[in-house]
Amino acid sequence: SGHLQQPLMEADNPDSRKRPLETPAEEAGCTKRTNTGEEGEYFLKVLIPSYAAGSIIGKGGQTIVQLQKETGATIKLSKSKDFYPGTTERVCLIQGTVEALNGVHNFIAEKVREMPQSAQKPEPVSILQPQTTVNPDRVKQVS
Repeated sequence: SGHLQQPLMEADNPDSRKRPLETPAEEAGCTKRTNTGEEGEYFLKVLIPSYAAGSIIGKGGQTIVQLQKETGATIKLSKSKDFYPGTTERVCLIQGTVEALNGVHNFIAEKVREMPQSAQKPEPVSILQPQTTVNPDRVKQVS
């Protein structure tokens, strides 16, 4: 899975993922970008039900490699038992242009829908909002 690493951070400084704050000043410009990569590139995080991950990755990683070639996106998937907290879903991080993100997202959505109904909960796609975006008034109503 070495080909799934982020080329920007990995090339010169293999430790940059672990300790981004210790990056030398001259490299800070290219390693500290978090929300956007190169010009016009964005990041998208998608939660993937664990049952769908295999068909997205493909045998020996072939499908995900092909998808990256076709779309020009960089795709990273969390390890098989590395789920988003409170779910059984894996985190997929996609980096690329808006078109690339749309292409990858459509592909993933197709794979999730293809799965047999028996393999999933009644709701195959769940949208989780970070707590910080919840309206405080609404929280009071709920609790």
